[in-house]
Amino acid sequence: MRRHILPLLLVLAVAVLIAGCGKSAQMKQMEADLYKSVTSMHDEGMALMNKANEALAGIDAAIAEHEKLAAAHPKEVAAHNMDDLTAAKQKLNSAVVSMKEWMSGFKPYDPEKKHEEVMAELTKTKDGIAKVKVNFDEAIAAAKTAVDTHTAFAAELMAKVPAKKAARK
Repeated sequence: MRRHILPLLLVLAVAVLIAGCGKSAQMKQMEADLYKSVTSMHDEGMALMNKANEALAGIDAAIAEHEKLAAAHPKEVAAHNMDDLTAAKQKLNSAVVSMKEWMSGFKPYDPEKKHEEVMAELTKTKDGIAKVKVNFDEAIAAAKTAVDTHTAFAAELMAKVPAKKAARK
């Protein structure tokens, strides 16, 4: 019986040694690639955050212009509201908040964790930033559409107003 225990212990020791060596090079590369993808998406998200801030400034300017036109030409502006601007501004603010929430929950890559844990965490992180990017893309598109609509309305109104005043004289 003792004869069988020594080879069994030797096999067990080798198995523990192999299992304890850590992650394979392939596992480490998979983790590094996924982390690189997450950080790249983060950088894209930050660029979108800057675009969102620019879009917010554009919306604020369009709202100010709308209010100015409404004060100067209440009859002409009465049928044109700024609900799309306020909705787009709310979407942008929501996208900014979602980015800040994602960032507050972001944990740096820990190469010492088990491969399965790292991959699960990084995949979850990547999915989260992907949703944030979609929110930004939709909000920025809505803001551009709303600002373009109001800019066109203002230009059309200003083109008509002098014609009406000239006709009255």
